[in-house]
Amino acid sequence: MKRAKPVALVGAGNLTDSPLTRFLRLSDQLGPVKSQSYRLASRISNILSSGHPVKDYAEFDACRLILVCVPDPTLPRVVAEMAASGVSWHGKAIVLCSMWLDSSHLRELSARGASIGSICPIPGFEGLDDFRYLVEGDKLAILEAKRQLAHRKQGVIAIERSLKPFYLAALTCTGNLLFALLVAASESLRHAGLSSPLSASILEKQIGKGVRSYLKSGRNVSPIPRELAGQLHALSAADPTLAHYIEQSCRLSSRLLAARTPP
Repeated sequence: MKRAKPVALVGAGNLTDSPLTRFLRLSDQLGPVKSQSYRLASRISNILSSGHPVKDYAEFDACRLILVCVPDPTLPRVVAEMAASGVSWHGKAIVLCSMWLDSSHLRELSARGASIGSICPIPGFEGLDDFRYLVEGDKLAILEAKRQLAHRKQGVIAIERSLKPFYLAALTCTGNLLFALLVAASESLRHAGLSSPLSASILEKQIGKGVRSYLKSGRNVSPIPRELAGQLHALSAADPTLAHYIEQSCRLSSRLLAARTPP
């Protein structure tokens, strides 16, 4: 009789960008693959070139690690289905593969004895030599996730359960919020009559300069806007919305820097 494989997968959706594709040990350890249909489970198994499709969760009883890789909106339904499956989750590690959701979304399974966690690739480290992951959750879940990524070229940064929102806040600051500031800067240069290529080169230089200044001096430097009143006066006539955005951004930035800058 064949020995049961220690890893199970609940999968759905497009797995092309999933951390699963870089789990070096998955091909040897993946057993049952469950999805919303047997046909889809079979397709996932074929894509990963490992595991075998199953129609229910019965085989999960023999697994120590369960990977959940489904579209975020469908996760509540999947968790409820797993909780009602009759499988004993006590002592098992359940790891969610999601960029934005964390282990708190698996709390119904935690209440049934599972160790829970989540894993996601860290943006900007997509190269083969520096690929990195963020893993959060219970100790057992983190350990099992690390085992799947055991390789000197794949760095794993582990944080405690419930701390992922702070990491996501950093992504928001360097993503959505920074993008909005870049739009504001680009619009300001447009009002100054600069071409798009020239504006792009100026923005690139300014961003690089700002990052280098922060990395060198950190919070010891609190840049104060120069001639802000004149800027806002001109912008108010040309683009009131942009002027309001920059004014409010400067106020909030000054308040944040004043509270965080060492005396």
